[in-house]
Amino acid sequence: MEKNRVVSIYTRIKKFNKFCVTLSGLILLFVTFSIFVDVILRYFFNRPSIWVTEVSAYLFLYIIFLGTAYALQQGLHIKVTFIVDRLNAGRKRILNLINAFVSMAFCFVLLWQTSVMTWTAFKKNWVSPTMLNAPYVYIYVIMVFGSLMLFITFLLATILEFKTGETIEGE
Repeated sequence: MEKNRVVSIYTRIKKFNKFCVTLSGLILLFVTFSIFVDVILRYFFNRPSIWVTEVSAYLFLYIIFLGTAYALQQGLHIKVTFIVDRLNAGRKRILNLINAFVSMAFCFVLLWQTSVMTWTAFKKNWVSPTMLNAPYVYIYVIMVFGSLMLFITFLLATILEFKTGETIEGE
C-alpha cells in the first residue's frame, strides 16, 4: 500500500474510533445514571428494578470494547518501558516490531475466538438464564467489533510506524 493511502485510511479509522469512544462514554453515563436511580428506588422506596444490574454488566462490555482501539491510537494502554528506554534506536525498532507482531497475533486470536463464540450463540440461540432472557448474540457481538477495530488500528499504526520510522499516536 502507498503511504498516503495508508495515512488516509488510518485517519478515517481514527475518526471512527473517536466516535466509538464517545458512544462508550454515553453508555457509561447511562449505566451510571441507571445505577443511581436503582439505588434510590431500592433504599428509599423499597422498589428495586429487575434489569439494571444485568444490563449494566452487559453494557460494561460495550464500554470496554468500544474504547480499546481509541486507547491504542492515543497511546493510552499500559506500557512498561524501563528496558526499552535503555536501548538504542535500532534495538528499540526491533523490539517494537516484535511487540507489534505479538500484539496483532493476540488481537487476531481474540477476534477469531469472539467470532466463534458469537456465531455459536447466534446459531444455538443462546439467551441469558435470567428474567430478561437477553440473547447473548447482542452481548457478544461488541467483542467481535471491538477486537476487529483494535486489530485494524494496530495494523495500520504499525505499518505507518515502520514506513515513517516514528510512533503514530495522538490526534
